[in-house]
Amino acid sequence: MPRGVQKVMSLSQRIRSMMTARMKQLMPIYTQVATRFAELHDTTSRMVAKGVIRKVVDWEESRAFFYRRLRRRVAEDSLAKQVREAAGEQMMPTYGSALECIKEWYMASQGQGDGEKWDDDEAFFAWKDDCSNYDKHLEEMKAERVSRLLSQLAESSDVKALPNGLSLLLGKMNPSKREQVINGLRQLLG
Repeated sequence: MPRGVQKVMSLSQRIRSMMTARMKQLMPIYTQVATRFAELHDTTSRMVAKGVIRKVVDWEESRAFFYRRLRRRVAEDSLAKQVREAAGEQMMPTYGSALECIKEWYMASQGQGDGEKWDDDEAFFAWKDDCSNYDKHLEEMKAERVSRLLSQLAESSDVKALPNGLSLLLGKMNPSKREQVINGLRQLLG
């Protein structure tokens, strides 16, 4: 190998070893700075300030707190499913819209006020356990959904099939419900 090439290779190796030594020297300092940066940004008080979490929960009460939160989410989810089922996909397309509807009903029954009432899990459980708080709203949604379906049917070309459909529907009902529907239709038709 020519002498110039050997010089370049030895110089390259020397530079590489100096860089490695310098990296080993600086790595603890960089690690310390990165750790401190992460610690400053992941504190609970910082998370509350940024709105990532609502409040700091003490370790001693964390199990009870998260049990209530999970129970609340399950209760909200089951009620949201009822709302979406009652309203239908067209009127209530998302889980979020169903949850907003539930929040409106809850806040109206609590006398409006501030959002802190919505965050009170125990009060929400008491409200949800009393079906009279929201049954009327669900029934109104069901009636509106059926009205929409019937008005869509009346506007379509399948309106000729309506008597046959009503006949099949009445045939599948139990006698007491059938009588209620027939009486309701008689009142409407006058």
